[in-house]
Amino acid sequence: MLVAAFLATAIAGPLIGIRQLDAASGAQVRLSDARADLDALLRTQLGEETGVRGYIATRDASFLEADKPPDPDFDRLALDLEARLRGEGIARGPEAVEDMRTLHQTWERDVALPLMRDPGSRQANAQQSQGKFLTDEMSRDAAQVTASLQTAGDEVEQTLRRRINATVAISAGIVTLFAILALWYAIGQASAMARLVRERSVVDALQRTLRVSGRHPARMQMGFAYASATREALVGGDLLDAWRAGPDLGWFLIADASGKGVLAARHAAFAQYALRALAADADDPADVLARFNRLFLNTVEDPSEFMVVFLGAFEARSQTLRYASAGHGTAYVRRGTMVEPLPPTGPVVGLDLTQTYATETVALALGDVVLLATDGLSEARSARGEMLGEERIVAILRDAPADPQALCDVLVASAEDFSGGVDDDMAIVALRVVPEDGAAAAPFDAIPVSDAVSEDFS
Repeated sequence: MLVAAFLATAIAGPLIGIRQLDAASGAQVRLSDARADLDALLRTQLGEETGVRGYIATRDASFLEADKPPDPDFDRLALDLEARLRGEGIARGPEAVEDMRTLHQTWERDVALPLMRDPGSRQANAQQSQGKFLTDEMSRDAAQVTASLQTAGDEVEQTLRRRINATVAISAGIVTLFAILALWYAIGQASAMARLVRERSVVDALQRTLRVSGRHPARMQMGFAYASATREALVGGDLLDAWRAGPDLGWFLIADASGKGVLAARHAAFAQYALRALAADADDPADVLARFNRLFLNTVEDPSEFMVVFLGAFEARSQTLRYASAGHGTAYVRRGTMVEPLPPTGPVVGLDLTQTYATETVALALGDVVLLATDGLSEARSARGEMLGEERIVAILRDAPADPQALCDVLVASAEDFSGGVDDDMAIVALRVVPEDGAAAAPFDAIPVSDAVSEDFS
């Protein structure tokens, strides 16, 4: 009887532990899905708001093509998220989302649609002020939901740890008599934990696929890397983008909006729309940056906001790079083992309406590599507070692989090894000049997560 009791305990313990781990894994995945739904809700609002702002600033109807109010997707996403939060028992979550839905409807009815009908009306300023108030209220509701989801996730992890410890303690008492069953339990436990990590990784990967895609310039092979300091939302103020303006001309940019999180992502999204639109009828990067600076100052309400931008135009036939840099620091050309800086040609965007920029011309040869990175790379800090710095970046670049994606991966790994983890938004893009038949497509996600979808790399 005693042996039978030991055997029953040995069998039951692992089975109970695996079921508990599976239950906790499922709960974590459902909470991650709810966070993804909340991000999608914010992206929908930010997409509409950015389109309306761009239309008001330029009267260009193309800003309204991707996210034009009214958007029924917002109501659908909000109702789905309410149901998910209610099913998970998230305190005050459904109420906050319902308030976001009501605020969004008010924003569309009283702000977006009137401004779209008559952007120059006497009430335009008052309507935009009301829109900012409504958006701020929605952001507060979203922050409340995020906090509730974080609390629920912490509780699930604490419960998971307690259950694991309890199960291990029970099994440890009989492990000497039933070693095989104890080993089976350990394998089952490890498998369940691996499923938890794998499923959460899948959720994060799905979130990353919701980025805006670009198209690499002709005769350019590209690699990229992006990491956000706001890990729970995977959004930040760093932006990467590239597009073609013809068979031989391609544009690419890297930008860094001041601040972090959703607000910085909103400014980065505005920059992406605006710079693409301004470059559509221009061929001089300096002229595009000067016009964008005026648009930025006339659109962004907070005078303390600014943006660092590097805008390049690559002419494939002549292998010539023309660029203008608004205070962008980490920019280099590697020619073999020689590394040359691409210095700024003007101040950061957002200081003064009369700012001007210069365009620099750089001749490139086959195999030359252009590296651009935001300050999250150079300012990565060690435990002693020491920054990675430009000298280390140049040394890494000099010895790094020629493949652009491998180069970006090496830089990210070096920054993380140096600092122990990303503590600021970081974006990196590398471009290599290749023969006409060697420009391998390298898809990347233009940042931020919060805005419209364009064509994939081809």
